[in-house]
Amino acid sequence: MDRSTIHIRAAEIGDAAVLSQVHRASWFNAYHGILNGTALRESIARRNKHWWLSAVEKLNAEPASIGGRMSGGGARLRQSRLLVLEFDGSVAGYANFGTGRRNYPPYAISRWGEIFELYLLPEYQGLGFGRMLFDRVRAELKDMEHGPLIVWALEANDQAIGFYTSLGGESFVRSHEMFGGTQAPTIGFRWI
Repeated sequence: MDRSTIHIRAAEIGDAAVLSQVHRASWFNAYHGILNGTALRESIARRNKHWWLSAVEKLNAEPASIGGRMSGGGARLRQSRLLVLEFDGSVAGYANFGTGRRNYPPYAISRWGEIFELYLLPEYQGLGFGRMLFDRVRAELKDMEHGPLIVWALEANDQAIGFYTSLGGESFVRSHEMFGGTQAPTIGFRWI
């Protein structure tokens, strides 16, 4: 009988080194061939163990808040959290999520939730772990009293586009993100 365990929990300070490794491996897997090599290496290098130590402290501190006050939505703090998914005691992925960076019509009155990042090590992709992490994040966002949800993905990242579409995400807005001085088109997926 297989006794493998999957556990999703708040990130801890001791996770910083492994979060850096998960980020590195998942970004190389997701963006190799999409982003130019220099931009990809520089983006990954910024997320070293020290960056993750700071992120875990900020994102999972009580009260969980980063970024300061939101504009246009009152004086509430933008709350964010960081979860890790463990498989048999080893971190296999993570999700960073919280109050959306902006609101989108026609739901400008609703408090949007946003998944900023959801990544798994390549060897754990396609096994249902991403869906489990996504479902947990959705539940936590509802507990945080968020309405609709948005997730951004690079337009050229077919794997992410397929993943969010399979979860029922509706492509509804387009933008771009800058990587190494180059604009990369992005798609915003929403769940109402």
